[in-house]
Amino acid sequence: MNRYATLLALNLLAGAMPVLASEVPTSWQAVDDDVLAQATGKYLDQNMIAGFQLVLQSQWQTPSGANLIASGAIDVQKAGNGYQVGTSGATGVTPALTNVLPSANNMVSSALATINGVAQITQVAGNGNAATNFASIDFSPVAHLVPTGGTGGATSSSTSLGGSTAQVAINAAGVNLNLSTPFGNVSQSVAGGAGGAANRLMQLVQVTGNNQQVLNTLNLHLQTSPITADALRQIGIQSALANMLPARR
Repeated sequence: MNRYATLLALNLLAGAMPVLASEVPTSWQAVDDDVLAQATGKYLDQNMIAGFQLVLQSQWQTPSGANLIASGAIDVQKAGNGYQVGTSGATGVTPALTNVLPSANNMVSSALATINGVAQITQVAGNGNAATNFASIDFSPVAHLVPTGGTGGATSSSTSLGGSTAQVAINAAGVNLNLSTPFGNVSQSVAGGAGGAANRLMQLVQVTGNNQQVLNTLNLHLQTSPITADALRQIGIQSALANMLPARR
């Protein structure tokens, strides 16, 4: 098993699993009915998460016919008392059919390397461009959205052609995708742990041209398992105790 992918997987998995409260609340606050009527959400017991898969893809199409793509995935599944980690990374560049001169516009990106937290950034200079950053989280019993290479799967890939480069890297620092063209740059980064880019999820699009089609997609898929009868009883008892506590006061 690739140790870098394992370190990243355990870090992401720890953040993806909510911990079931072990103590009855010691205080409460009244909430109006109109607030409750608008509240939505879904609770998952920590034992209901059987694994997860993180899938990233970046794509760039130019009006001259060039096409760049980079994709990366990391898959984590419970295996006995441990976890099984799978990774995949792929890149590709299709050459342009005609020559189009790049724009002279410049983008400022020096401060972007220090961003932490969640960020979706789009910088576009030109006409007729379509640039999108998309991120989603879903829950289902399905183990995999896309196949990975297992424990020996690819952790990096790079393709260059005609002044354009597509890169993907999965290591201890996180998952990073990058597309570099004469018309701008596209990148995605998921990082966890210590350092200047700790705990960061960033999607970045920088376009300096016309009629460019750019897309960043990120999906975090959480595999769920059915809740057990014991877990249901435990949740019911905790809920009953929590409701009784205000009445005793």
